Amino acid sequence: MIEALLELDIPDSWISDVSTNFDVSVRILDCVPFGERGARSFVELECDDPVIRESISKAIEHHPDVSKWQPSITEDGRLRGIVLLTKCRACKAIESSDCYLRSARTKTTGKVEWQVVASNEDGLRDLFKGLEEGGCSIKLISKKQLDDTSFVTRKQETAIRAALDNGYFDYPRGTSLHDLAKSFGVSSSTMGEILQRGERNMIREYFRTKV
Repeated sequence: MIEALLELDIPDSWISDVSTNFDVSVRILDCVPFGERGARSFVELECDDPVIRESISKAIEHHPDVSKWQPSITEDGRLRGIVLLTKCRACKAIESSDCYLRSARTKTTGKVEWQVVASNEDGLRDLFKGLEEGGCSIKLISKKQLDDTSFVTRKQETAIRAALDNGYFDYPRGTSLHDLAKSFGVSSSTMGEILQRGERNMIREYFRTKV
């Protein structure tokens, strides 16, 4: 697999417009296709000024590409919300390619930085072709090969979920490493290694998306 860092210039997009006009960073936490050309995105904007937050919300709500905007404020003052788009040039390209979007956020220039994973070079080329056909300008910042240690595996995710649900991370603990290992049919040392690797990958992923 290949991980690539791309810089996109998406013409007339609400993200670029809002980021440039209000000098705020926009982070796409999740994005799924909606309808024939649209998308539903879960986004976060870094702004702690209530007045500016209100102006940003109005700008998003009235953007030509936005059909619905559902905002909320986090405890630390971040603006989060779900935005429903009538069209999304970039989303269509990622959907039709053999690629996965790991993270996306705006830069100070109004351009968007994408971190994508492709199964191979052909998948990456298909993504570039789809973006260019959608009118986007693309710059490849970096590219590297990935191995399985870069991801949270299904086994790690299941183990951490079980540990969380059973109070392993609580104080005092609601279950022991031995009991978790027994429920998974592995030794305590193996269970400890699964949890440790999973925690490391999850923490790495968390801080990667914060950069």
